[in-house]
Amino acid sequence: MNDQASAPEEGLWLRRIGAVAWPSFLAAAAANAAFFSLIDPIELGHISFPDWAVSRELGYTVGFFMFWAVCAGSSAITAFMLETPAPKPPKRFDPE
Repeated sequence: MNDQASAPEEGLWLRRIGAVAWPSFLAAAAANAAFFSLIDPIELGHISFPDWAVSRELGYTVGFFMFWAVCAGSSAITAFMLETPAPKPPKRFDPE
């Protein structure tokens, strides 16, 4: 038996995660490309962590995941704020 009332709830969390993760991934990719077109990760590593050997690949990777975390947080807050409450049933008019 197929219950149509529960069908919209099925996979709701997966759709919400996708609605947050995918746009934040694309925004992080654009931010990563813009940031690292101006900044060399090796030079940034020498300034930020002078005692650590930071390669370009590690700098790009860490930078991307940091941008992704920030963009995912922003997208999650937006999704939370756009969440609409369930509609209330209309009140019945009773003239008496």
